[in-house]
Amino acid sequence: MRKIALALSLVLVAATAFAFVDGDEGLREMTLQRQRGEVSVLRGDNLIEVAGESGIEPGDRIRTGSDGRAELRLEGQRWVELAPDSLVDVVDTASVEGVGGSLLAAADEGDELSIGVGTVSARSGQGRFRVDLGTGSSRIGVYEGSASIAAPGATTERVERYFESEVAGNDRALDPRPLDIDEGDAWDQIHLNDVLALDERITKLGNGLATQLGGARPGREYFSDLADAPVGFIDGYLKREGVPDLLIGFTIASNTSSPLAAAFEESFGYRAQGGKWGLIARIMSASENKLVAQLGKTIIDTGILAADASEGPGFGSGSRRRAGGSSAGDKGTGGAGGSSSPGAGPGAGGENPPGGGGGGDPDPEATPPEEEAGCLKKPIDCLKDPVGGIIGDGGILDDGGILGDDGLLP
Repeated sequence: MRKIALALSLVLVAATAFAFVDGDEGLREMTLQRQRGEVSVLRGDNLIEVAGESGIEPGDRIRTGSDGRAELRLEGQRWVELAPDSLVDVVDTASVEGVGGSLLAAADEGDELSIGVGTVSARSGQGRFRVDLGTGSSRIGVYEGSASIAAPGATTERVERYFESEVAGNDRALDPRPLDIDEGDAWDQIHLNDVLALDERITKLGNGLATQLGGARPGREYFSDLADAPVGFIDGYLKREGVPDLLIGFTIASNTSSPLAAAFEESFGYRAQGGKWGLIARIMSASENKLVAQLGKTIIDTGILAADASEGPGFGSGSRRRAGGSSAGDKGTGGAGGSSSPGAGPGAGGENPPGGGGGGDPDPEATPPEEEAGCLKKPIDCLKDPVGGIIGDGGILDDGGILGDDGLLP
């Protein structure tokens, strides 16, 4: 009898222990991990300072100090990271309410995560998005996957990767636009590092090419030669946009699967909304290796074509053509008289300088630009590097980068 009683006691103890462990795991499935600085939890009237990891319950309010960062794990594959000076209320095992600061949310394997912003909720079943909370408006930006923004009485707004939506008055979502990237922001640095690197490369190339052209502005004919097709759609942009932007936007559009005119206008539509070129290239799925290589090759070709930048093909007002012949863009025209191309007109090269007719009379004393030794074999050696980091040892156009045995343009 005593043995039976002892056995029953052991069973009860084991069952009680199992129930305690299971219940404790259930309570601690939602946890808060302090990453650094001051992190606290307000539970009812109790303020809990978090030194390492702490269990979290629905109804808890989590706060990070001015130097604090923390990661909240909800049920399943749901995480919310809090930046310094952030405040959230835990609603339940799958959602929080943003009160202030900046939050980075991630959901995997279809576990939908919701973050409330005023009367609006941002949700994602598989993605990574940030919420920056403001008093008058907030923004929701997507790094991976997508997110949906729902507001009472409004159609749900879907925000795709690399886009953000402003929540005006914290009660309605505006149309998505390209992410506003802050190079000093820790999350942008981590999740958009490759985009920032691409943007730096193509911006340097665009600036280098613009400097190579000197003070000249490419005209319609220049871009027509690059595309080997009519480009009348570019006329409205030629005087309005900067030369580097024209060259980069055109090259991005040339390396997408969309028709050139539509892609060009799309690229500048995103640019007008504040998008960086590296991000625009990603949004439009431009072939990045070809994009960088084509910009680099254009620099080289421009340097070879003229003694100075203004002698390149199809440049705008005040430019002069190569003496004794037509520009490279004058297909089947030119000759000893240097007549202008049949398509000359607005946007097709601009007006000729005073006293000139088309290309002007040939100058019997004119000689082609002197070619330094090695230029024909490797013309990049003869170009200047006005912005640094493009030409020369270790530059973007150095061997192993775009040019050379291992480059994209051997």
